[in-house]
Amino acid sequence: MKKKLDVLIIIIFIIIGICLFGFTIYTGYNSILKPKTATKQLRSLELYGYTLKESDGKLFSSTFKELEKTLNEDSINYNKYAELLSKLFVIDVFTLNNKLTGTDIGGLEYLHKDLKENFKENMGATLYKNVENNLDGKRTQKLPEVKEVNVTNIEEVKVTYKSEEYDAYKVLLNWEYVEDLKYEKSITLTMIKDNGKLYIIKGE
Repeated sequence: MKKKLDVLIIIIFIIIGICLFGFTIYTGYNSILKPKTATKQLRSLELYGYTLKESDGKLFSSTFKELEKTLNEDSINYNKYAELLSKLFVIDVFTLNNKLTGTDIGGLEYLHKDLKENFKENMGATLYKNVENNLDGKRTQKLPEVKEVNVTNIEEVKVTYKSEEYDAYKVLLNWEYVEDLKYEKSITLTMIKDNGKLYIIKGE
């Protein structure tokens, strides 16, 4: 009887050990796959769908707060709105050193919804193609970080998009990096004004 009891106790301990081992593996695996802080949201402009995350950096953060102030005015200055939105787009797209993976595409919040999937595919196949995973925070790869963005011209125009005419803005920008790694440094963005919100529809 005592031998049976001893065997039963041993079996119970083995089962407990297996369960603890399995739980440890599961939680460890999840912690690798799930970013700990990079997606933590600090501020949000819910009406517009714009967010500031912990990983966004000082330049993005200060520009975001400028945009927040502009959009909270009683009367919105749309030239200023277009300027700041363009800057945020450039910073978010071309700063790669804060991205966790090559699928962590920046700038999507500022695009017209019809363009988002195509933009993700294009960026994933080009600019973001060689971005190494940084899920464990140990990446040593050199990646660009935007240091300063300059808007050189804003032009108010009319644009036909999806068979409708919109008030629109063409914004010319150039920028500098913390370290020049030979990435793109200028762009012209076209954005339409639809129900009070600006949407980027073209970059060239």
